[in-house]
Amino acid sequence: MIPASIAPAPIETVYSCGPVELLLTFEDPALRDAMHGLLSQYDAPWPKSAATVRAVIERGAMPAGTSEPSGTYLRSSRLRVDRHDTRLISVGNVGVWMEFDMATGQSRIVAPLHADWPALVEEVEQQLVLLLARAWAQAGWTPLHAGSLIPPGETRCVLVCAPSGAGKTTLITALLRRGWRTLGDDKTLLRKEKNSVVARALARRFHLHPSSSRWFPDAGDLNAWPRYSRWTDKRVVRIEEAWPGRLLDCAVPAGVVQLERIENGLVVEPLDGVNTLNTLLRQVAIPADAEHARPLVSCIAAIVANVNSALIKIGNEAFADPAAVGRLDETLRRLLP
Repeated sequence: MIPASIAPAPIETVYSCGPVELLLTFEDPALRDAMHGLLSQYDAPWPKSAATVRAVIERGAMPAGTSEPSGTYLRSSRLRVDRHDTRLISVGNVGVWMEFDMATGQSRIVAPLHADWPALVEEVEQQLVLLLARAWAQAGWTPLHAGSLIPPGETRCVLVCAPSGAGKTTLITALLRRGWRTLGDDKTLLRKEKNSVVARALARRFHLHPSSSRWFPDAGDLNAWPRYSRWTDKRVVRIEEAWPGRLLDCAVPAGVVQLERIENGLVVEPLDGVNTLNTLLRQVAIPADAEHARPLVSCIAAIVANVNSALIKIGNEAFADPAAVGRLDETLRRLLP
């Protein structure tokens, strides 16, 4: 169990992450600094935090007498998570352990002394992502790993789904230059409201690799923007500074794109309802626990009933071809008749 009182650690930090306010206490300044890139990205304005979650991040071994989770609640390539009544217990491959009491909003993360610092940092990040995802869900929101595009004059959006590294940010940036707008390039929160689903922004920045400068000269020298973290060469580009007027806070999903990378060319294919559902579900961490899974799946199913969808396969150099970018523009507009 989480102790009734935890001795205060030396560093306290507060992050507003959409509808959740995250209060963190760190023992290790290096871990505090390493987490800033992840947590500072959730800078989209929200009217009010619906919930507050407190987490203490310590250094040490997994608490004595604690059984190691097997992944009955959720299992990913990095984490195994079990549920015990109101508590989630999670452990990663290098031994970062977390307990989150969902009833009280109290969490404890313990990071071991480990020789592979990058792997340790990544695992603490994954625990915080899990913590936020559950807190967002408790606040009534479904977190979707997807970007979005909104044509000029519209409040309906196309959700852009793809695995990390497949080119979501590049596609969205190419369309921003043609007057489209966005809620963001990576994470979106969804909620059912009456007969539709509303999507809300979480971040007002992109993470672009400096090599994208050859396609987007209006972004300037991307090497001049701050690094996202010491573990990647991607740069933090503030959207409003590079492309003013291109950000919205909310939109209604009316289209879905499944994005894939190919060697050359541009291929557009229709996507039926079953594949649209599968595309969206792959972008949501669905737990095995039926109570927690049901509202997430219900929200995604409500989107599928009201969208047009397409599979878009983009070659590595397609964004250097104005004709290909124009075809992408036309394809996305047809999804929102």
